[in-house]
Amino acid sequence: MDVLELVERAAGAPSLLLATDFDGTIAEITSVAGGAVAAPRALGALETLSRAPGTTVAIVTGRTIQDVAARTAALGAVWRVGEHGAEIAAPGGELVYRAEAPTEALDALEREAEKAVRRVPALWIERKRCSLALHWRLVPAEARPAALDALGAWADAAARRGFVVMRGRSIHEARDAAHDKGRALAFLLARLPPGTLVVYAGDDTTDEPAIAHARAIGGVGVYIASSERPDTAVEPDLTLDGPGAWIAFLAALAARRGGQIGEAPRLA
Repeated sequence: MDVLELVERAAGAPSLLLATDFDGTIAEITSVAGGAVAAPRALGALETLSRAPGTTVAIVTGRTIQDVAARTAALGAVWRVGEHGAEIAAPGGELVYRAEAPTEALDALEREAEKAVRRVPALWIERKRCSLALHWRLVPAEARPAALDALGAWADAAARRGFVVMRGRSIHEARDAAHDKGRALAFLLARLPPGTLVVYAGDDTTDEPAIAHARAIGGVGVYIASSERPDTAVEPDLTLDGPGAWIAFLAALAARRGGQIGEAPRLA
């Protein structure tokens, strides 16, 4: 499948779920997670699509639901999935699903993370409601071996406490095994008409369950490649080179399905 074929298929679907990750797809990866900003062209295309008949738009991310809501505040009637499916908000902002936070286990895991940071100060901890992440993007090259050793010990401790550890782009994140982005897609599809076509795009290991689920039910999984992670462990229908190519697809689809949104879309 190429981009033009995907545009045609998605444009013609009677019911469409267009779901996308945030970082590395509609926003460029930044050295600090707080600096990520959604591309205006992506937001414009998603807003147009969200108003098109028979079209549902979802932002599916590992960020907290509050964080992704703030970063996509320009979007109206879209679903937002936070913490890999532990929190789901319907269009309008109503929280329709919220997993119980494993607070005691996360407290213990955070203490283990603090040990890693004492070994490698450039590591930094991100505590979420239902998960815990250790970021190592800012670790200098000479400290990487020590950082990876510390991350390995921390990941082992997380696994002993029943967490799944996702090794993403300069991040290790421990989450409850009951939630992933594939299950989040299934949750959304259960609320849409039978036969809804799902198109999902993501750029990292955390997106692999959603890409696999989309393909398993006859939808389309799109992988957004990067120099950090040029390949994925699951087979996508389409691989695109960076956020710019995915955003160009969104603009082209919005022009076909929801009317023109400014300049003619460029797919090259």
